[in-house]
Amino acid sequence: MTTKRVRYERIIWALRITTRVTLVAALAGTFIPGHTGRSASAAAVGLVIAAPLLRVSWLSYRWWRWGDRLFASVAASLLLVVGTGTAIALLTR
Repeated sequence: MTTKRVRYERIIWALRITTRVTLVAALAGTFIPGHTGRSASAAAVGLVIAAPLLRVSWLSYRWWRWGDRLFASVAASLLLVVGTGTAIALLTR
C-alpha cells in the first residue's frame, strides 16, 4: 500500500460510501412515485452538490494543518465564493 493511499484512506472511504448512497437515492427517486421519490431525488442531488464541497473543505483543513497556507487559502476562497453565490441565490429568488 502506498503512502498516498494510507494518507487519503479516510476520504477515499467517505467518497465511496457517498457514491453508493447517492446511487441508491437516485434509483429510489427514479422508481418510487410520489413524495418519497421526490425526496429521494432531492437527496441525491444534494449529495452530488455536497460531496465535492466537503472534499474541498477536507483538503483545505489538511493543507492548513500541514502548513501549506496558500493552497488552504485558495480552497477556503473557493468555498467562500460558492457560499456567497448560494446566499445571493436564496435571497434574490
